Amino acid sequence: MERKAMQRLIAALLICGLFLCGCGRGNTPGSSPGSADHTKEAATQEAAGGEPYTITYAFDVWVQQADWDLVEQNLSDIVEKKIGARVKLMPMTGANYQQQINLMVTSKEKLDLYNASAKTTFSTDVAANKILGLDMATIEKYAPEAMAAAGDFLKASTVNGKVYGFPTLRDMANAYGIIIRKDIAEKYGVDTGKGLTVEELDDLFMRMKEGETDRYVTQPQAQGTSVLDSIFKTYDSLGDDMGVLMDHGQGELKAVNLFDTDYYEECVNKAREWNQKGYILPDASTNPDTGVAYFKTGKVCTTMSLLHPGVPTDSSNMTGIPCDAVTVNPAFTNTQQVGAIIQAIPVTCENPEKVLEFINLLYSDEEVYNALTWGIEGKHYQHVQDSDRWITYPEGVTADTSGYTLSATYAFGNRYLSYIWNTDPENLNERFKEFNDTAVKSKALGFVFDPTSVKTEAAAVQAVFDEYRLSLENGVIDPAENLPKFRQALKDAGIDTVIEEKQRQLDEWAAAQ
Repeated sequence: MERKAMQRLIAALLICGLFLCGCGRGNTPGSSPGSADHTKEAATQEAAGGEPYTITYAFDVWVQQADWDLVEQNLSDIVEKKIGARVKLMPMTGANYQQQINLMVTSKEKLDLYNASAKTTFSTDVAANKILGLDMATIEKYAPEAMAAAGDFLKASTVNGKVYGFPTLRDMANAYGIIIRKDIAEKYGVDTGKGLTVEELDDLFMRMKEGETDRYVTQPQAQGTSVLDSIFKTYDSLGDDMGVLMDHGQGELKAVNLFDTDYYEECVNKAREWNQKGYILPDASTNPDTGVAYFKTGKVCTTMSLLHPGVPTDSSNMTGIPCDAVTVNPAFTNTQQVGAIIQAIPVTCENPEKVLEFINLLYSDEEVYNALTWGIEGKHYQHVQDSDRWITYPEGVTADTSGYTLSATYAFGNRYLSYIWNTDPENLNERFKEFNDTAVKSKALGFVFDPTSVKTEAAAVQAVFDEYRLSLENGVIDPAENLPKFRQALKDAGIDTVIEEKQRQLDEWAAAQ
């Protein structure tokens, strides 16, 4: 689609039969401090014609949009008519998204809903009581349609019987590889239907470097990501990379220290090699403008990326440059993929019941979902002829001139409410279904680690991650000198203690299956 390149990075038909479970603790909206009183007050104000409650919703985006204010106004007008609330959108870019959320929660800044992720800090946020725990009775009362749509996938965000958010309905698997300009692929004889080994990719990058002297060969998928997690990943992170299962979790359920493995050393050495050879865009770890958008400027030939059906089309239409994709590591899924985006209510929320009503709309109301995803009809999109599903740009509007090209179908509620861009294949959903069904599934699919008992060590380990990982995994610093320091710092921080506790919980989980 002529939209955000990563629109469907995590969007598709759900994998049937995932039974996800977890452990932890939390409060329900009815028992959270002040929530019930505030809700009564808000309801009284609304009944008396007072100001409707405003839901502040924070989420991360690849690129900011010029028409946020217009979209917010339109969305609020729709939502107010349906549930008597308005919505304030807080889109955030950059690798410090989670830090901004943490600051808002700890400082009790107004925040009612945010997108969390099982791939990053969801489990630690739950353990730190930053997210409101919901009981099923409350959800059934205020968000019954969202509850029905999410089904068993709610277990990906359930800890000790409390639900800590709603996984968005999208694809639940990812392959890893590169997005490549079609002209470059043709020039260098790349068969995009076959996929590449790392050795073949190495050779391709070498030839591109020699032949494309005015541009860089590649870059990680986005700011805050690395070569490792953009293209080389072949392990189940078990939530936080502090103890992982190698080989996509296909072997023994034994958590190992990823950073002590030969695999990790080989990955960072390869990243260093590519960096030293000038393949990787400089400052890729911190540059906020990385991604396929750089194809527009001609700065790169390829970008490393998570892949699924629809990514080449998205990239082509967003940039105006024909693109294709090449797989390096095949599709796999685990608990973190299922919970890659979880719409969570922070403990500071003053009216969680009203927020649940809004969540319910995102999972059940086509008008609300598409107003947030696609913008304003007639300005940002229009329906194709008489179709009520297929859309395109209004006459005279392009990707370059539109003020709203977000189209993040993966990021909000239920993507199966989404309109379909007219350049996408008609069988896109069926292709997603096949993609999900054939993905390699970790044996630990459904396991959720609770770091509460080792939160001090986990925080110390995370601080070491923050100091070393991106620099090592993007080849910015020399592994020969810095990998031993990284490994020792992890041990000093207590990573072995975290892994031991994770293994204990994993054994208990496996025994209960």
